[in-house]
Formats: sequence, C-alpha cells, structure tokens
Amino acid sequence: MDSGEWNNVFAKIQRKGVLIDGNVLEENFEDVVNKAFDRDMGFGYISDNGYKPKARVILQGKNPFINNHTDLLNPILGNHLPYSQVYHLAWGAGGQNGGRTYCILRHYLNIPGLSEEELDSIKIATCSLENMDSIDYMVERMEGKNINEENYSVTVSEEVITQERKQSASFSENGNNVERKPLKKTSTQRLLEQMNQIVRPIADATGDGLASGQLVVTVHKARSVEKKGLVGKADPYVVLKYGTQTEKSATVNNNHDPIWHFTACFDIEEQSTNEITMEVFDDDFGKDDFLGKAIIDIHDIFESNDFVNKWIPLENCKTGEVLVSAKFIPLQRISRPVGHISLTLQKGKKIEKKNMMKKADPYVVIKLGKDQHKSETVKNTANPTWNYDFAFDIMEASPRQITFEVFDDDIGNDRPIGNVTLDTDTIMKKQKLDKLWTRLENCKSGEILISADFTPAPAMEDNEQINNTTTNIEMEVIDEQFEENKVQNISMAEKNLVNNRNGNHHHAVEFIDPVYCDDEYVIVEKNDNNWFMVVSSNPNLPINVNLVPFKQNLAENSPIYIYPIPSGGFHNIKRVVHSGRGLKQCGYEKPCVLRAGQAYQFWTDIFNLGNLKTETWGPDTSWVVYKPEYIKAEDCIEASLKLADENELKFSGSISLYDRLSVDAA
Repeated sequence: MDSGEWNNVFAKIQRKGVLIDGNVLEENFEDVVNKAFDRDMGFGYISDNGYKPKARVILQGKNPFINNHTDLLNPILGNHLPYSQVYHLAWGAGGQNGGRTYCILRHYLNIPGLSEEELDSIKIATCSLENMDSIDYMVERMEGKNINEENYSVTVSEEVITQERKQSASFSENGNNVERKPLKKTSTQRLLEQMNQIVRPIADATGDGLASGQLVVTVHKARSVEKKGLVGKADPYVVLKYGTQTEKSATVNNNHDPIWHFTACFDIEEQSTNEITMEVFDDDFGKDDFLGKAIIDIHDIFESNDFVNKWIPLENCKTGEVLVSAKFIPLQRISRPVGHISLTLQKGKKIEKKNMMKKADPYVVIKLGKDQHKSETVKNTANPTWNYDFAFDIMEASPRQITFEVFDDDIGNDRPIGNVTLDTDTIMKKQKLDKLWTRLENCKSGEILISADFTPAPAMEDNEQINNTTTNIEMEVIDEQFEENKVQNISMAEKNLVNNRNGNHHHAVEFIDPVYCDDEYVIVEKNDNNWFMVVSSNPNLPINVNLVPFKQNLAENSPIYIYPIPSGGFHNIKRVVHSGRGLKQCGYEKPCVLRAGQAYQFWTDIFNLGNLKTETWGPDTSWVVYKPEYIKAEDCIEASLKLADENELKFSGSISLYDRLSVDAA
C-alpha cells in the first residue's frame, strides 16, 4: 500500500467506529513493517521509512508548550488550551530518512459528549524545535555553592542547568564539534549574573524593582462614606487599579457603611508600578459620583507580615475610610496548596428583624475570595437552624478571611442583616474550632454558631522529586528525575526576552487538523515536527476523568485525598505519587466525565467535601479530603458530583478502596 493511501484507510477505520490499537494497525497496515503501538504510554506510529522513533511523555520536563511548575502556557499558543499530555518524538541513529510518518496520540476528551462545533475545534499543536537550550525555563541557583574550578563546567541539559564532573565538554557550533575548556569559577559567576540580570532582575537600577508574583487584595468594607446625592444615601462600589489591571466590586445600595468583602488578584512583574489605587464611587444614573480614593504602596505589603484589617482613610473627600487586607504570593508559590477547611454553619440566634410585619427568613452566604456557598433559607424565625456543611480548599493565594453574610430572603432585593469574618490563620493554627458562637456585625443583634476543621495539604518536600517519564516505542521505559529545589522558574514572557536578546527565536507552533479521531486517540502526520499536544480553543470541553483516592504513605490514620485526574495511561497518577507529598494510591480509579476548568461540588452520602476542578495542565492543586472519622466499614466511598452553581447531579458512583478489600496499595 502506498503511504498516500493511508489517509483513506484511517477514514475507513473511523467510519466503522473502531478504536485504534495494535491489532487494528496490524490488520489494516499489514504490509507496513515500521509501525508500533504502546497502550500504556498512549502513543503509536506508522512510518514508511526504516528508522524507529523514540517517544517521550513529558510530565514536568521542559517543552515548547507548557511550564508545569509555574502553571504558564507559551503565549504563542494563543487561546488554545491543552487536552493531552505533551509528546516528544525523536529519531534513532540516522534520523528520519524521508517518507511519511503518522503519530498516534492519546487525548483526554470525551468525544461522544462533543458537539460538531466542539469537534471542529480540536487541533494538534506541533513544533519542530530540536534544541531545548533555546527555551530556558529554569536557572540553577548557584548561591552558596562551592564550585571546583578544575572539575566542574556548566552545561544546559534538557531539564536544568547542571554541573558535570569532567575536564572538558564538547558542543556543536555551526555543525562542527568543538572542544570546550572547563569554565572557571569567575566565568560561571559572570554567566549567571548576566542571566539573572536578563531573566529575573531582583531590582531595577534604583533598587525599587519588584519580585514577580501575585498580590491578593481584599476590601472588606467602608465606613462614613460621604453623602453627595440630594436624595437618599449613597450606593457605593469600589474600583481597584494596579497599572493596567482593574477590578470592580458589586454595588451596595443605600448605605454609607457598605460591606463588600471584595477580593482582587493582580499580577506583579519586576517593572510594575508601586501603587494600588482604591476609588469609591456612588452608583447613580448618568455619571457616578466620586466618593474618595486611597493608595497603598505595595512595598508596605511586601514588608508587612500581617497586612490584615487595616483602616485606610479616603482622600479627596470629606469623610470615609476603607478596611483592607492584602498579601503577596511569590510566583513559584501561587498554585501551592495549603490545606482544606471543612465548616459547619449550625444555627443562629436573635437574628435582627427588619420587616415590621414578620420575622426574618434568614440564609447565609459564605465567601472565600471568589469561592462561595449558600445555605438554605429558614422561614420566619429569629433562631434558625441550618446545619449546613461546606468546605474550602486553601491555596497560598487564597484570601485570609472567610466571610459570613446573613440575608433576609424577601421579594425583590434581599436585605443584609449582619455579617462576620473568620480568620483562616486562626483556624489553621488551632486546627479545630468547635461550636463557636460569633457575634454578627453591622446589625442590632444576632449570633451564628460555627464549627471548623483544618486538614493540612500533604507536605511538599524541599527536595521534591518529580518524574519525567521517557519511553521509546520498543517498550523501553526510562525514568528521569530532577530536584525541584535546584531550579527557579521563569515565565514564558521572560524566556522570550532572553531568547530575543540572544538572537534566538522560537520555531512557530503550527495547529494541524487530525486525520483521525476516536474516543481515545487522534492521528496526525508528523511532517518535520517533533513536539505534539492535542489542543482546543474551547476551555471547557468534556474530558474523561478518574477520581483517584490517595493516602499519606507513612501516616497510620491518614485522611483519603481524592484527586480528579485526566484518564488514560499511568502517567498522571504517577505524577501525583512522585510529587513529593508522600502519597500512595489507596483505591481504584472511578471513571466519570467532567468539563475541564469547571468546579464541581463533591458530596458523599452525608457530607459536602468541597469543590473539585479538573485541569488538563499545570500542577495538581485540586482535591477533596475524606477524613478518617468519615470512613465506615464499607469498602467504598459513595460520591456524587454537582456543578458548583447548580443542583443537577452530574455523576454518582462508588470509589473502591484497596485496604478495605485487602488489596495491596500501589
């Protein structure tokens, strides 16, 4: 069969609805000698040249598409998001000697759940980059290290800048092999200083430069806001500005002491401005009246260990001040999990009555930044009983305060009848708050009864080992590891800056339509490309997910951590096991279908364990915690999933546990 006919064969297989595998390849391409398929790896190929390729699944290593440590995508991907792992295809001795080659790649997508428009959005991102030296994501920290001038040189490997114990090194220059002398200590220092100045400056020439990261600012409330309208009180809202980034709160109607508990996150870069501006306006017909502004120097936030609940006077107005909390999260810690807080809102007492005709119909909205939960309404009572269980995942970038806002459910706008904040640091330090009566603020009377438990995230070891699994199609498996604490991450934008200054430019990423697509695999012609990833411009496509239970390896009474992991192969589970958190798989994967990037409430038979969100790239930062006291005699956990803002059930099933079935854990 001529290779020009292969597209027709793939089309025929797809029309039959047959899933591609090794047997299908053998049956339909019997006369093609050079072909192989590895289901565990999720990769195959068919080629009419005589050289056998080696394929690698890149879990955490350097690649042209994703920096999995900083949770960043290469800007050249545009609005395309990943829906598979990253594959690298290299050729054995002699290279690719012409001819045609088709690559078979596993994807995460749930094909039956896609519309025609969503199917058309599926592409393969490809790149022909051969030398990864030109996209340095990582720079070794050399401070405090003793370098042997005679025995060490600095070279760029595929994963990190490493030290190699050798007298000399060879490298390619214009196609010729050149012997390179060992770098002296002074040369090494000079090189690293130049790289630091280009890649990640600590300060600008004046010493006022900023570290990269994220600033989390919460404006809780204001008091004594100026009245400018002739009729009625102000309807204030607040606008936060940082450089070109702007965030706006909701409007609080008819109130000179508005409560917002509004959180905004701002990206900080080295050359960013030093000030955050907060401006308060009166929401009105036509032009909104200006009610004052406040300015925070972000160095005050950097230097403060406790920038919490600070009253800041408003300027350019007669009266008013705002209550603000803020914190700075370094770039490498933005996605780092801290733990899981489970809460119970049990009941309230002496809730204020604002309606002259009847008692309140109270419900409570609980917020942590942009995550929120809402209790049921209890009719016509000043002493409601809710017994509402909910939970929040706490990340490094999470706000410090959990807010409870009580409302009277009424026709039209629901009236606020009190609020209170709970400090997450207090919960984390005490680990447990049991039946704490908390007085409501901004009301005449009222208290609510709250209980809370904090479960720390599995410890992230300083010398965290992350696997980068390498496999060739002849079933050889190689595990590559590197120590995360030896590298610091830089963003794609910074990496582009380095390359442009050095005269290096990225090979263009090309987006190719697959020639074949079934429920598990896509097929694409290789051409001259050697990097591949399935992508789509749709951020919320349905994907095949496994709910996987893990336990801490050395803990006798460990909670069960349930992760939503894109299904297919062993690689994603292996990434969690080797994440340095001390986890081992303790049960069977439970398949389900979830939409990427959307939050789902995870319910057991009686508990809401919080929200899960499945991402198709970046660090594993979403899980729920099933505490030891929840574990019953049964051999499984009954799980139900609902979209966070809906009541419709999206999944229901049982997650079976190894230890309850006397099966050894992986």
